[in-house]
Amino acid sequence: MRRFALIAVVCSTLTAQLAVSAADDDPRFSHARDAVTIAVMDQTLTVSLTDGSLHLASPSGDCTLDPSLQLGDGWTAPSKAEKQPVVSSSAGRLEVDITYPVKDEREFLIRVEALRGIPAVFVTSKLRVLSGTRGQYYYWQSNISADRYSAPGAQGVEAIPFRTKEWDSIPWRNWWHFPKAEGGIAVFPTNMAGRGPGETGSVFLHALPRSTTLSPGETLNASFGLAGVKDAGAAAALFAKTPPHIILALDPFTEARQASKIDVGKAAPNWLREAEAYNLYYRSSPDWTDDVVHSKLQRFPFIIGSTPDRKALERCHKAGVKLLHYVVYTCLLDTDMQKAGGGKVYSEWYESIDNESRDLKDHPDWKCIDDKGQVERDAWGKDHGHPGLLNTCLHQKGLHEAAVRQVRMLMEMGYDGVFIDLAGPTVECYGPQFGKHTHTDGRKTNTEAYEDLLREIYQTVKSFGNDRVVIQNTCTSTLGSHWAYTDAQMLEAFPYGEGSTDLRSTWPEMRWSVARHDEALARGKVIVTLPYFGGAMSDRMKDAALLSYAYSRLYGPLWADGYTLAGIKGGEAFADAVYGIRLGRPTSDLKRIGGVQYRAFEKGVALLNPDAWAETVKVPVAGTKALRDVGWDRNLTPEGGSVCVEMPAQSGRVLVRE
Repeated sequence: MRRFALIAVVCSTLTAQLAVSAADDDPRFSHARDAVTIAVMDQTLTVSLTDGSLHLASPSGDCTLDPSLQLGDGWTAPSKAEKQPVVSSSAGRLEVDITYPVKDEREFLIRVEALRGIPAVFVTSKLRVLSGTRGQYYYWQSNISADRYSAPGAQGVEAIPFRTKEWDSIPWRNWWHFPKAEGGIAVFPTNMAGRGPGETGSVFLHALPRSTTLSPGETLNASFGLAGVKDAGAAAALFAKTPPHIILALDPFTEARQASKIDVGKAAPNWLREAEAYNLYYRSSPDWTDDVVHSKLQRFPFIIGSTPDRKALERCHKAGVKLLHYVVYTCLLDTDMQKAGGGKVYSEWYESIDNESRDLKDHPDWKCIDDKGQVERDAWGKDHGHPGLLNTCLHQKGLHEAAVRQVRMLMEMGYDGVFIDLAGPTVECYGPQFGKHTHTDGRKTNTEAYEDLLREIYQTVKSFGNDRVVIQNTCTSTLGSHWAYTDAQMLEAFPYGEGSTDLRSTWPEMRWSVARHDEALARGKVIVTLPYFGGAMSDRMKDAALLSYAYSRLYGPLWADGYTLAGIKGGEAFADAVYGIRLGRPTSDLKRIGGVQYRAFEKGVALLNPDAWAETVKVPVAGTKALRDVGWDRNLTPEGGSVCVEMPAQSGRVLVRE
């Protein structure tokens, strides 16, 4: 970001003003006791210093927005700003930064930007966690109420009616226009939005991403441009005039990259970084046959497995497949409680090495105690018929010793690493408050105690050589603070889950998920994705699967599907074609033709269309030989150095050189 001269603003009167520039189209600033005002041309934004609310006034329409921050099961607003706003100005640019305290050891930051000659204001809000790692969610609630809105579409500007009888989503576009009697409000968003039900239901703006897990110092940002304009055409013209690359509010990925500059530790070994794809095979020992290894598992450089034995490990290694063992420590089984409740002691448990030493029936002090003094049952276990699956108290030294012992035994057997499930924040334990057990590690939270164990596991694995790896499934979001003690982090059910062909993440969220870790990836860390597919095989299912694969190849993560494509009746041949893709190293940067993105590789090209409409593009390719259109039983022959590719809405394509 450019540096600007700092103007310290200290005002004791209600209406003291600061003249930032004399030019008529330069932004202007004024300060009152409980609010500040940023004006540019005919747009005026007033920011409350009491609760962070915004009020835009313009000849074409007014609107108000209020930040609503999640607090437990309820909501809260920022508290009154305790410090004076910080104002920066230079060369026709104005920036105002305000910081508000927030309950639950957080703070809320608002930056407003305005540029000479651009009749709009740009807001970036940040919810920052000051201590503890936990999930965060907030949104901006507006008083904008309309029965329709306009946005760019396949054929230009489109007018879209709201479903006013229900909660309705507003898909992300570069701009939206919400009509009002005197004109309307233009919003330049960085993520999707929504509208509440009812004739007077109002628009709310999501953060990017909508929710995430944050470690201390990290922020969840909601950014947008705001202007009163006469119609949708004026909104489109204003956006075209606005330079997104120099406005923080419209360039959230730069902010994400800046936030990722933390200690990332050692680089992952090359074999993991260059794997392209992998898969998961959760089966009991008898299913790990020679035939399965050679016909199924050998398609991938490495496999994550839950219950293989030494013979399975030897078969995989002989076939050139590396094997990681599944482990989990935030929940363990009490086998007596499992049987008494009518549950079955499942194979993942009884085949797991050294499981006897981790049985909670013998370690009542390892059981997590909830805030009512009761044993905390695992949520997944309750929903899936495992009454003996309990959350654990990670403060217990014995549990740490048992976990590290299991990992050491796996490494001694020759496994290539471990996959740690549920590696994100865990539930709190209140054992000492009810006299159930003691915590001897000071005032740490259960999550902080767990992070100590994760560090121990990483050190144990790496003591057997840097070629051994740790992959963490942090569940809700990858965590920058974990990079120093893991080689890779997983995005599970991303960007598809539960067999649906609807994206679970918006396109901005998909970009953000990798952009925030650009520095970690550049320094040798790895992200792995795990979309799930199911239901019936269709062209739409193919488009979705190939979008997830192309996304991974364009942006760097490794791809897997847990063999869910192979489990779709009639989809076996398609799954086999996708599992066989190997493009090699990239030979070009990521490029764009219209809305379609593509990148060339040693053995082909990957393409992705994230838009909600189809596009047909001519993509440059090397050579004159035909390329196989993976999964579609056809070849594309280059003409004049390019191939013509039809890209349906939200689809991917992978073209492999024969």
